Order: sequence, then C-alpha cells, then structure tokens
Amino acid sequence: MKKNILIDMLPFQHPSGVGGALSFTKTVYDRLFSRLTPGNAVFGVYDSTKGTARQYNLLEYVKSHQINLLDISKNKISGMIRTNSIDTFFIAFGQFYEGYDLTGIDCKTIIFIHDIFDIERCDNYIDLTITDYFTENWIKRLKRVANLLSGRYRRMADKRYKDIIPLYASERTIAYTVSEYSANALKYYFPEIKKDIRVCYSPTRAKGGAKEIENAKLKKLVDSGRPYLFMIAANRVYKNPAILSKVYKRLREEGTDISLVTLKYGRTLDSGHIDIEFLSDSDMDKAYQHALALVFPSFFEGFGYPPVEAFVHGTPAIVSNVTSIPEIVGDAAISFSPFYPADLYRAIHLLLKNPDLKKKEIEERHLYIARRQNEDLELLIKEITE
Repeated sequence: MKKNILIDMLPFQHPSGVGGALSFTKTVYDRLFSRLTPGNAVFGVYDSTKGTARQYNLLEYVKSHQINLLDISKNKISGMIRTNSIDTFFIAFGQFYEGYDLTGIDCKTIIFIHDIFDIERCDNYIDLTITDYFTENWIKRLKRVANLLSGRYRRMADKRYKDIIPLYASERTIAYTVSEYSANALKYYFPEIKKDIRVCYSPTRAKGGAKEIENAKLKKLVDSGRPYLFMIAANRVYKNPAILSKVYKRLREEGTDISLVTLKYGRTLDSGHIDIEFLSDSDMDKAYQHALALVFPSFFEGFGYPPVEAFVHGTPAIVSNVTSIPEIVGDAAISFSPFYPADLYRAIHLLLKNPDLKKKEIEERHLYIARRQNEDLELLIKEITE
C-alpha cells in the first residue's frame, strides 16, 4: 500500500549548523529512503524564514531524495496533513516545534524527544556551579545565573514544551526517546505521560569519505605521532570543557607529553592544543581513530554520540558518570565525576599508564551498541512506513 509520509526537516535548519540532532535525523532518513518502495510520496516540513545548517545541505538533500517541501511558516501543520492526505507524520526532534501550532493533527504521528536538560537544569541548579572563563566571560555567566534564579529559564522551558508535550502524551501518538534515562526523565517531569515511551538508540552516522586527512592542523598532529586527547563541541558550557582545560594544563605543567584537540573551543591553551572550527565527517572519523582517548565530560546527555563513535574505532573514552552516559557506555569506558578535576586527572593517568585498558570491553560494547542501533532503527523505519 502506497503512503504519503511527512518528515521533519527542521533539524537541517538548526542555527548551530552541526550536532547530534542533525546527525540523528539524516541517519534515520538515509535508512528510510533505502527502504521506501516506488510510489510512496515524501513531504518535508521546513520553515522558509530560517536558514540551513552547515553540516548537511537541506536543499541538496531535498533534491536528491525528491522530497516535497511544505512551509510551516505559512501553513498550519494540520492543514498540510489534510491537503496532502498524509498517512504518517514523523518528528525527529520535538523541541524544534516550539511556537508552531500542533493542534488538529489527526494522522499517525511519531515524535522523538531526545533529552530535557533545559528542564533538569532548572531543578538541579547546575548553572550555579558551572564556570568556564574560556568559553564565556563573566557577563555571560552572570546572565546564565540570573536567568536561572529569576525563573526565566523555567518560563522558557515551559513555553517550549507546552504544545509538544500534549501531542507527545496523546494516546494517538507514538512517543520515542533515545535512552532509558531520557524515558524516565520524561516520565518524572511530565507525569501526564501515562503511556510507554519507546527507546530507540540513536543510530551512528555512516562511515567513509576521503582516505587522507583534509584538515591541515589535524593532519600535521597525526603525522607527528604525538598522543592527543580529543573533545568535541567544546564551545558549549554544558559539555563541560572547563574541567578538561584545567586538567590538561596540569598535565602539561608536570611535563606529560600529550596534546589536546578540541572542536569549536574558540581559543588555544598552549602550543600543544589545537582547536578546530569544523571537521568533515571523514576527518571526524580520523580524529577519533588516532586519538589516545575521547574525553566526554558532559553534564547532560540524552544519548551521547561521541563515546559510541570512539568505540567504533577502538578508541578509549573517558566519560562523565551522569545522566544517560553510564547506560550507553556500560563498562567499556573510564568514568569520572564531572565535578571533580582530580577525578579526571586520575582517569587520564590510568590510560597513560595502560593505553590498552578496556580494549576487550570496547570491542564488546561496540558490537552490542551497533546491533542495538541497527535493530532499533529497523523497527523505527517499519513504524514509519507501515
């Protein structure tokens, strides 16, 4: 039976240009289009008032997959669904629908909410403890604290979820998230969700690309053979780059021969630190592959791509022990508290003394996660297409 499917293209317009939301969305759609039979029509929700992300080009993707774009800035979603006889509406990232009219949607609807850190930070007051003078000045930090204590963050979160949660909680909607942790967090903070929330582990993007490293700075470091720690999204204060920069400087002070590679940190700490604005998918794989370890000190994660992607290459991961991260990495990573620099210092020294630490566990966890990701993705695609 032929179907009309409406898919969410808003992650392709996310202003940050890169990130897990877009990687997740594109990976799902790549699998979806590989499974669709001829005759099915695919429509895409987008907003003509917004730009396009840097990581993957919206217009190129739409053209190559013959997606019929529908402009959410000019039309109500329920009207678009009726006009185009949509059978299934898939929302890849629920929070992106803040401010849009979600009433009157009467077709089969599948929604993902990946995490609710914006709710959790209002409950645990973590902004009072986060300080990173490299990624933000004192004015920005003061604004964060003021937004928290004044209740502005809470009001923003309430506004963000006031429309999407009724749709997500509806018995007519199939609710998804990406980890058991996120499923329980959603149930805890939104008790109106009375039904089961399905868990689909975020699929890892496809590997491949150029054989040679394209980024000159990364290539020079890899060719030198110097060991390096790797951290992505270092411009985001909730990813906790401050703890790594502090410990890295301590390691260098004691004469440890190690370098640091960060993505988007915005500045360098010393001659051994390389900060890179953007890496292609191919170069990202190379950065994981050659690293001594991925360092993942995040305070919040709905799933946590980086450790999983490190495991693909057999690379150790040093990770914080909060939210979804322990669930995803199992016993394959070296864990530490994201609040204690000395604990990260301990974890790095463990690996420096034994680079093959956790090698067997990494291999086993990679196989388990890869199998789980593939099975979950196949079930999701079946749900969308049937």
